[in-house]
Amino acid sequence: MNWHATRLANDDNVATALQDLAAGDAIVVITPGASIELVALEPIRLCHKIALSDIAAGDAVVKYGQCIGVATAPIRRGAWVHVHNLRSRRAQPA
Repeated sequence: MNWHATRLANDDNVATALQDLAAGDAIVVITPGASIELVALEPIRLCHKIALSDIAAGDAVVKYGQCIGVATAPIRRGAWVHVHNLRSRRAQPA
């Protein structure tokens, strides 16, 4: 099976792109024990994040099984997840 992104933990709601992805590409995401298929809604660069499900503004973005930040806007399944729609938890007060 040819796969394009990887999900690192079962509760992650984002995956990491393993190659540059174009809008409209059919994506296969390898996950622990399974795979997920979805369509990229926009270009996503190598090593950037793609949403595996719809994420509401204010919801946690989970990668590595950990919350890495909070969505600052609604993020649709298949969308690019980056600084334009994610506020990192790094350097944020506890």
